Amino acid sequence: MTKMARSLKEKLATLDPSRRVAIEVEADRLHAECLNQKVQRATNPPT
Repeated sequence: MTKMARSLKEKLATLDPSRRVAIEVEADRLHAECLNQKVQRATNPPT
């Protein structure tokens, strides 16, 4: 039997709404942190 890969959106859709919101909030926070670090590296290159 072959298992079909499921997308992250499909998996999130099956979660309890409060759990899904908590995961989405944390994902947004991590994404913003990552972007902030990229900007800091670009504007302050190592010497």
